[in-house]
Amino acid sequence: MREFILLMDQARTDHDFSIKNLSANGRMDIACRFINSTLFNSYKMRDDVKTRLLLRGPPRKSLSLELDGRNLQGLHPGERSIAGYLKKNLKSFEDRKTAANVGVRIEKENLEDVLDRSNGKPVVLHEEGRDISDVELPEHCVFVIGDHKGVSEEDMEKLREYNTVITSLGCESYQAQQVSSFLNIYMDRNG
Repeated sequence: MREFILLMDQARTDHDFSIKNLSANGRMDIACRFINSTLFNSYKMRDDVKTRLLLRGPPRKSLSLELDGRNLQGLHPGERSIAGYLKKNLKSFEDRKTAANVGVRIEKENLEDVLDRSNGKPVVLHEEGRDISDVELPEHCVFVIGDHKGVSEEDMEKLREYNTVITSLGCESYQAQQVSSFLNIYMDRNG
């Protein structure tokens, strides 16, 4: 199982965002594109991927939203479709303390909680890391990727406590969905 964690420092932790203007609502557009690139290939949903969003914007302190490709139901590709899916599940969590769809898990968690619950070794993508082609990746990777602002120094300190592999795709910064697409292709080809 391949895992992805997207750190989103401004993303809303409730359903109060507009599907018509996702970038104005804590950059939920990034979350939707990231989900699309981690969980879908050209013809089906990946059943070997688990994607987590760590939402840390208003109104709550921190919320993790997990999508497990093995048993996820009702999710379709496309930014607006994914946004509606997220909105529905966040609303259900607010009302009933549970997600609306099978394969979705929502918890009040911080980064440490999410890492403790994951089943692999954290691998953070950071411009200052060693080139990915020079790093031997663990068999079970938990890829940690930052939003448009990157991975904060505070998060890097926490990640180092987990003996995290720090790697890079080069000196350029890439969008989260580009990084996750590359990593899926790279891992599919290499192992």
